[in-house]
Order: sequence, then structure tokens, then C-alpha cells
Amino acid sequence: MKYSDSTSQTLGTAAILALSQGLPNFIGHPVAAALSYLAGNRVFSPTFRAISLNQWVAHDGKLTARQLRQTIRKVYQNQGKALYDFYHNLDRPEEIQKFVRLTPAFEKMMQECMTGELKQGTLMLMPHLSGFNLSGLYLAQRGFKFLTLAIPNPNTGYAWQNKLRNDRGMEVVPLNMEALQNARRRLQSGGTVLTGIDRPIGETDHEPKFFGREAALPVAYVKLALKTNARVFVLGFQTLDDGTIVVDVSPQVEFDQGDNSDEDLVRNAEKVLKIAEEFIRIDPCQWMMFLPIWPEAQNEVPTI
Repeated sequence: MKYSDSTSQTLGTAAILALSQGLPNFIGHPVAAALSYLAGNRVFSPTFRAISLNQWVAHDGKLTARQLRQTIRKVYQNQGKALYDFYHNLDRPEEIQKFVRLTPAFEKMMQECMTGELKQGTLMLMPHLSGFNLSGLYLAQRGFKFLTLAIPNPNTGYAWQNKLRNDRGMEVVPLNMEALQNARRRLQSGGTVLTGIDRPIGETDHEPKFFGREAALPVAYVKLALKTNARVFVLGFQTLDDGTIVVDVSPQVEFDQGDNSDEDLVRNAEKVLKIAEEFIRIDPCQWMMFLPIWPEAQNEVPTI
């Protein structure tokens, strides 16, 4: 993402934070959606192109140019609403409790982590769906402690969001070698770690398939889980029409115990990504990934 593009996103985020403190939901939601759309809706911006590409693939390449434009608009609207709800309710714990609902499967996994009865670490993996920010605050309120490995070298906007999270009981750190070592110790001592799995990492020797296409996505979490004998789960967040965020979790993912060869890493990562696909497909417009995952497919995308 270029500086000018990340700057416009940061300014849009700042504007949403400013307005969210005083506006009620029925005004704040449409205004935040409009601000987010205006901040990012430039056809030639890297963010716009990344969303169009990722949504094209997530919809199996079946959108017309008009449908794709409508889909992109919906992504921006969902982002604006999600940011508004996050900032508006930062210091309104009673409101956050009204927004978030845990499935029985997630509740069970969370209680196992919190009691520590299993004497085994838990690695939670997630795609970036629109409800994850508010859900993180809710889980912190519930006393669920986990280390979150966030994007490395965050820009001003992301660093700001991380501080807001940490000030309210979460533990979010940029991903680097020190953070990975901390995560390893946490898992080995029976703790819980969360990280995303759908952010492209540039050049890599490992390209697991995601939505049926090879993608330059991380696989380091496979090594982390195998080295620490951690349980592995994939999280999903679905925002319903009434604004309720449903936090769900997959059954435990069983990794193949190989020799950590490239093939083993890719095969295990694909198990995770297949589940992430299923969560994203519930409503692809709630997928908040603003970096291009399949740049080689750009020529397939309809001209908007």
C-alpha cells in the first residue's frame, strides 16, 4: 500500500473516530459508511484495486462489472460501520455485550482455554472479517486472555488501533521475531495466541491454495503449532442484519505430523485456509482484506 493510500485510510479512520463519539447509531452508521467509501473509493487506488481483485476471486470470478462495483461499495460500507461500532463503543462495555454473541462451540473452547484444565496451548487463526474488532473487546471484557499477533511494522492508523485495544485489556503486538518467541512461550505454558492467516506476505517459497488458487500467504503458524503441540482452531465472525456479531469456531484442526517439509507446511496451511474460505463465503462483503492476494489474476477482473 502506497503512502498516499494509507494516509487517506488513516484520515478516514480518524474522521470516523471523531464522529463516533457523539452520534447515535442511526446517524453514525450511514455517515461512517459514506466516509469510509469516500476515503477509499478511488478506482486507481491500490486499496480499491485490491478489494476488487479479492472480491472477484472470493465470488469465484462470476461477478459482472456492475455487480463487482456494488460489492466493493458494500465492503467499504461494512468497514465504515464496523469502525464506527468499534470506536463508538470503546468505553461502553454494556453496549458491546449487546452486540456480540458467542456460539456454543466458541464458548466451550474459550472456557477450556480460561480454565487451563487441558494443560495445552491453543492457537486461534482467523480471516479478517468485519466483526473481529468489537469481538476482541468483548472477549477481553469476559476475561479471555490471549496474545494477538498483528501486522508487522504497522502504520500510524494501525498502531493507533492497537493502542486503543491494549488500553482496554487486549494484548496486541506487531508480528516480529520477539513476538513469535513470546507466542511460543505462551503456547508451551498452556496459553492462547491469536493471529490472522489471510494477509499476503510478498515473495515466499510457500504458496498454499486459497479459494482454489495459489497464494503468497503465511504458513509459519503451522510450525508454531507443531513445535508447541498446540490445539488449532479457525475463528469466524458474522455480522447479522441487526448488527449482532456472531463469533464462531471450527472443530479442532488436526495437523499432519510430518517432517516440516515445504509440502507438509503447505498441506497443513491449506486445511486452515479451506475453513477460512467457508467463513468468508457466508458473506464475502464482510471480508476486510485490503491487500491483493492474487495479483496474477488482476487481468481477469472486469474493468469498472
